[in-house]
Amino acid sequence: METTRSNPLGRGLSLKAYLALWVSCVLVSFLVLVGALYVARSRLRQVHVRMLSDARALDDGRRLERSLHAVVEENLLYQVTGRHNHRVERDAAVWAAAEIAGGLITAGLSPTEQQIVGEIHQRMRSFPALVAEAGRPGADEVRSAADALLHLAQRYIRKNETDMEEGMAAAMRLQSAVDYGLMGAVTFVAIALTVGSVSLLGRVVRPTLELTRVARRIGQGDLSARAKAARDDELGELARTFNNMAEDIADRETARLDFVANVAHDLKNPLVVVGGAARHLRTCVLDPAHQAAWLDRIIHQVNRLENLIRDLMDTVQVSTGRLSLEKTTLDLAGLVREIQQEQATQFSQYTLLFKGEDGCWVSADKDRLERVALNLISNAVKYSPEGTEVILRVVRRNAVAVFTVEDRGAGISPDDLKIIFQPFGRGRLARTMARGTGLGLCVVKDILEAHGGGIQVRSTVGVGTTVEVTLPLTDERPGGTP
Repeated sequence: METTRSNPLGRGLSLKAYLALWVSCVLVSFLVLVGALYVARSRLRQVHVRMLSDARALDDGRRLERSLHAVVEENLLYQVTGRHNHRVERDAAVWAAAEIAGGLITAGLSPTEQQIVGEIHQRMRSFPALVAEAGRPGADEVRSAADALLHLAQRYIRKNETDMEEGMAAAMRLQSAVDYGLMGAVTFVAIALTVGSVSLLGRVVRPTLELTRVARRIGQGDLSARAKAARDDELGELARTFNNMAEDIADRETARLDFVANVAHDLKNPLVVVGGAARHLRTCVLDPAHQAAWLDRIIHQVNRLENLIRDLMDTVQVSTGRLSLEKTTLDLAGLVREIQQEQATQFSQYTLLFKGEDGCWVSADKDRLERVALNLISNAVKYSPEGTEVILRVVRRNAVAVFTVEDRGAGISPDDLKIIFQPFGRGRLARTMARGTGLGLCVVKDILEAHGGGIQVRSTVGVGTTVEVTLPLTDERPGGTP
């Protein structure tokens, strides 16, 4: 029996959602780390390119400075000594300075550097001619022009040195940020993995061990053992389902014990009557009328025993899938009418009425359909007050034959309707009103389903119950004629 039990826990994060969140956090952390490393690498590449440019510019500035110093030095030696080789060296240094200055570009430079390079280009255009035209007395003009260029070259050098220092500082800051970010991301991922793993172990291993322990106790016969549903997740739902199953097993075990007790009682009563009647017949000399009455009692009790044994055998056959049917074509209305006439005499304290349509032909096992009808009639009178009506009705409805048993008895509660077709299933009211094994309706349902039919019960407590049986109609008639 499946029951719905309330969950005392609040709605929490499911195990699936927890795993998804955990994996998402780790993946997001790695993606953020990869993205940060990519951005940092791009920034470092830009800083590296800038520093290389500054280094080249610084090297050009120092070369220009050395060339200008050589120009001043060689020009001074030429002015003092008048030697031609100093003039040649001076002119070579001038052209070297001019070539270096011409190689200074302004693209990608800061406005300050562009201004310095522009002034160097402007002065350098007239500097070779000034040096070439200057005679030995022209040392002051050359020195003045060279000093102006040296001043600009030194500004250019200092600016590039400053840019390189700033680039190196930026690179160091960026490298530190990358290192700290990498360390933080790795630490976060490690913490997330650790916390997630520990929490996952707590959410999976502990409930699993708890279920194993409880299952072992139940296997050892302790049907009161229950698992603790610590969380409202999949394993918590599994624990609650397991507890429901354990309760169902306990209920079925109780029903089984009740069934054994009821069967023992149902077997004992006929045997007591049969034994008493046999002893009475053996010890007493009776006239034929009384002897026949005692024999009828024995036959009636033997029939009860046979019906009980057939119920038990059918239950076993259905459980093992070996229920065999000996089908013939018969009129369901005629069969029910015959049963009503027989049972009307037996249940004379009730009014059994038949209302039906002849010609409701079905292909069925006659003996088992008789058992279905007898069981339903027996239940109807068993739980109804004496003097009330029990109406048997057989009609055709589309392609099925419908057999209903309607009583004005105690009725069945909605909760009991859920269990009446289960093995050993008996409602609370049924237990107090009459004894029984709880197999009757279970066997009826299995017999009808084996015939391709079905059964439904509609009931109102204190008003009565209507049981509706459906069986498929057949076009055949006895003897194989359509």
